[in-house]
Amino acid sequence: MIKKDYIQRYVDELAKMIAKMLQLKEANQPKMANNELDDFGNRFLGIDLNELIKLEPNTVINHLVSTENFELIHFKILEDLLFHKYLLNLENSNLKSITFKVLNYQLRSDKDFNMERNNRIKQLVL
Repeated sequence: MIKKDYIQRYVDELAKMIAKMLQLKEANQPKMANNELDDFGNRFLGIDLNELIKLEPNTVINHLVSTENFELIHFKILEDLLFHKYLLNLENSNLKSITFKVLNYQLRSDKDFNMERNNRIKQLVL
């Protein structure tokens, strides 16, 4: 279980990283933006996002829960990372499927309603 004082740090660092990643994307540097996402995944979640994307989409949630010991907060962070990674790699169908699986898992598991998550799911379905 993650201690509450770490959760705020995760969220603060995630916000900083996403702001930096969006600046890089705007500056037409998608590779550097993608690297920011990958580095954050390694540092804060202890996973290699690129290796995760290679997995079969139907096995990802079970892998994260059983092997990586992911909790709800981990999935919330991963949701942001994967969605932004997808926006940089729209042609990657496996990334799209895995992002969709994580978002749906969050939708079922999180008791709080999240409009942004619902909008992301709609974007992925289109």
